[in-house]
Amino acid sequence: MYNTLFFDLDNTLYPADSGLWEAIGLRIESFLKNEIKMQEEEITTFRLDCRKKYGTALQGLKHLYQVDDAYYLKYVHDVNLSDYLRKDGRLSALLDSLPQRKIVFTNSDINHARNVLGFLDVERYFEFIIDVNQQAPYVKPQKESFSKALELAGLKSADGCVFLDDHLPSVQNAADMGFLGVLIGEDAESDYPYQIADIFRLPEILK
Repeated sequence: MYNTLFFDLDNTLYPADSGLWEAIGLRIESFLKNEIKMQEEEITTFRLDCRKKYGTALQGLKHLYQVDDAYYLKYVHDVNLSDYLRKDGRLSALLDSLPQRKIVFTNSDINHARNVLGFLDVERYFEFIIDVNQQAPYVKPQKESFSKALELAGLKSADGCVFLDDHLPSVQNAADMGFLGVLIGEDAESDYPYQIADIFRLPEILK
């Protein structure tokens, strides 16, 4: 029934409580404070506004401050993965058991994606990575980014495609585009029908 699986990276292929995304968030705050000279009390509101209006902080920074993509991405991903991630044999076993095409679809850049996949020892299971640069000028959750992902995967429609992400707006927009959208990390405040606590429960959805 399902032939292609699109996986978000951060907080999807590794546990949301790992602390890695929070560490990257602190690097984003550091960038805003030290490179943009933003006041601390402005940072949280700025990040929330950027996510709502532009999809990511980077997109907002590019629009408002003409920030260089490569410099920003290198800055915010300058964290030690071993402080946060642990290799988990269950992830390799899960991915190995899934016969579908598997593609990483992330708003991070290719270097961060490869570093994480390499650390988790699972890059070999994925056909390729769609990163923030390949989606440009769009990013998740913009619907155009999903059209771009389908194009890059050589697909004419989302029929038979599954999209997994921890970000509800992205999952909902994917569903609107015809994907089976699966929310990773159960949201008690959401009545979205396809929610699983973690990626290891994916086979329950694919039955």
